[in-house]
Amino acid sequence: MNAKTITGKKPEAIRSTLEQAATEGFTPTLAVVFVPSHFDYPGIVKVLDEHGIAIFGANTPDKFTDQGMENELATILLLDLDPACFRIVLKSLPSGDYEAGVNTAREIGQTGSALFKRPAFIVSVSQTELPGEAIAEGFLSGAGEEAQVVGGISGGKPYWSDHVVFTNKEQSRQGIMCLIIDQDRVEVHGLAVSGWKPVGTPKTVTSSEGNWVYTIDNEPALDVLLRFTGAKIDMNESDDLLGQIGTYPLQVLGNEGSLVMKPPLMFNKETGAVMCGGLITEGVKIRFSLPPDFDIVETVIDSARDIKEQVLQEADALLVFSCIGRQMSLGPLIDEEINGLNSVWNVPMTGYFSLGEFGAVKGGKATFQGTTVSWVALKEIE
Repeated sequence: MNAKTITGKKPEAIRSTLEQAATEGFTPTLAVVFVPSHFDYPGIVKVLDEHGIAIFGANTPDKFTDQGMENELATILLLDLDPACFRIVLKSLPSGDYEAGVNTAREIGQTGSALFKRPAFIVSVSQTELPGEAIAEGFLSGAGEEAQVVGGISGGKPYWSDHVVFTNKEQSRQGIMCLIIDQDRVEVHGLAVSGWKPVGTPKTVTSSEGNWVYTIDNEPALDVLLRFTGAKIDMNESDDLLGQIGTYPLQVLGNEGSLVMKPPLMFNKETGAVMCGGLITEGVKIRFSLPPDFDIVETVIDSARDIKEQVLQEADALLVFSCIGRQMSLGPLIDEEINGLNSVWNVPMTGYFSLGEFGAVKGGKATFQGTTVSWVALKEIE
């Protein structure tokens, strides 16, 4: 499979690039398109559609390719993958209805299983009111507990509005778009990695509802969080706890022993409750995190190096979904992380900074988490 990344704003420029590629013998069949918030993308969609290229598209502010960070232009990863190897599905998601969200994702999982013996799922979601856990649960119930699910929740500025996912003929502001890939024809390998080091003894969430944690070890969650971190926050900025203290995500101990990251997003100063980036159920064990350092970046890059050494010596393309919390917390180190991931295979790459990620940690099954980078490498089987 050949791949190429391009950037652009005007449809004419995209058309010219495609025509030039055709003279060089490159005829793409699939485009992964990420465009800035409020970007006038229908013209680009029209050009790609006229060339018979299937579109997996999302509207999101901060993006990157193997050529570097890109906030103003559309980024497009072009692939000449056999159309028989993939299918793109877009469905609307119910707002805030957990079970309906599970059912929607389950339907997509079942569609993938009907199409291919071993489907993999790359997703982009434009719906922040529905818990991401519902989507992960639905895919696993529809396609099996071992199903590969990788992706993120796209966002616009402001971060909680103006999300769009789109294909050639459809778009949705409250939807899930899925690229289903046949793993008997394409190798699909990836991981969700945080790199944050846990610290302290496990603590128990003693009261919670949905994303809100009310008490930890029977104390107000905010009091416990601030006492551990020693952080000073503006009590009048209750809706931006991520920006103030996002460097200390909670680590939730999963059933299989893995740690799933749930960053603090908001707080209620009257009750001392903390809203996190994902569901946290009563009774679960959590650990706090040390502040980030360069080891976090190395852990992410090493996860790709290990996959390369063990199972995927060569790749054709790379997709990366990195939490916007990492962008805030790591600062300049985020460039080192993205460039380091790309350097492992040195192939065309695209990705965006997400509002939550789907993927499996090492030894675990696919789930929803935050302050994580979820990456996937693709290699067509010859």
